[in-house]
Amino acid sequence: MPESEHPPLTRAEANAYLEEQDLQKMLQVALNQAALERAPNGALRVAELLQKAAFARENTATMKKLFEQADTDGNGLVTLDELRAFKKSIGEPLDEEETKAAFTSMGGDETGSVGFDAFCTWYEGAHGKGGQLSKRGDSAVGRRRASVRSARTSHENLTESTSSFAIADLKTTTSGEAKTLEFRVFFELAGAQISPWHDIPLYPNKEASTSVVNMIVEIPKFSRAKFEIATGEALNPIKQDTKKGRLREYNWGDMLFNYGAFPQTWEDPSHTTPDTGAAGDNDPIDAVEIGTKIFATGAVVPVKVLGCLAMIDDGETDWKVICVAVDDPLAAVCNDVGDVEAAVPGLISVMREWLRKYKTVDGKPENTFGLEEKAMDKAYTLSVIEETHEFWKALTATGRLSLAAE
Repeated sequence: MPESEHPPLTRAEANAYLEEQDLQKMLQVALNQAALERAPNGALRVAELLQKAAFARENTATMKKLFEQADTDGNGLVTLDELRAFKKSIGEPLDEEETKAAFTSMGGDETGSVGFDAFCTWYEGAHGKGGQLSKRGDSAVGRRRASVRSARTSHENLTESTSSFAIADLKTTTSGEAKTLEFRVFFELAGAQISPWHDIPLYPNKEASTSVVNMIVEIPKFSRAKFEIATGEALNPIKQDTKKGRLREYNWGDMLFNYGAFPQTWEDPSHTTPDTGAAGDNDPIDAVEIGTKIFATGAVVPVKVLGCLAMIDDGETDWKVICVAVDDPLAAVCNDVGDVEAAVPGLISVMREWLRKYKTVDGKPENTFGLEEKAMDKAYTLSVIEETHEFWKALTATGRLSLAAE
């Protein structure tokens, strides 16, 4: 058949062709960048670059959908009225002053409308701090300290029941300047300051499923600042870890996953785990979320438990639970640790090697792993989580809400 007589491509065929071309371009860019950097582990670096590119691609697609939702008349611009209606439609209504301030920050006052780039910059910046555009969260540090007693009362009243907790009702606020020793992320529920460690339930709905738990995000994917729950401070805010008075970062490279902890868990330092031969590390159990999204520090995310690695850090058991956000595309195909290798070949190996080596650039020895370095399955991991939940119950039954002297 002459070329001119070829039938036109269907929309599905055209989309598939463009998708293939896009993926080939992403791979070529990653290969070129790894070669330019002369990366010692080229395959690992290419995988990292591809993951970043895939996220950026998905994030752009998501932002386009949000912009289209805001741009109700489809003219490629968002007006003040459209912005107001959009925020209300996604469950984040702003009052009139806040709406005008947001619109002004996008440059809307000059032209009466804003385009895609300005909208994206504003939206991502606003949600980078918990989605709060107003100054409602800028409480003074003194007020926070004065509310400790109220938080303790809230802790006594809160249970594992979802009737006492809803993620939609949770707010995060900050104090101190970012990238300083004083910076903190605090949590509020129903107008009261709460502890993310003690007052957020481990299970969103234990009666429905014990394999879905709440994760508190400390370190967003593709970032380096080493944030953690401050178990030694009242109300246990999230802070950036320090060493010798300096803020700590991952010098090995960006964290490749969303990293955080499970509330209402504790790795008891007086308990030696038979399977590792090492005692607990005195922290909530760690969570490594493998999905496609980036979550902000302080986000509370329901996740499916898939498996775990038994990392040993400085002679202490430091469980790393592999999980995925329940609404992530990977959650539909991953129900146990074996599914991860099938869905994303090599991902667990990359995770293990990153965790093994990240301290070596600071002159420290590699971390090791128990259980023959195997990624244990969901059933085993759920028993570990429940054990650390019982350790937490024993800790707080004594009235201790902070690991520092009170």
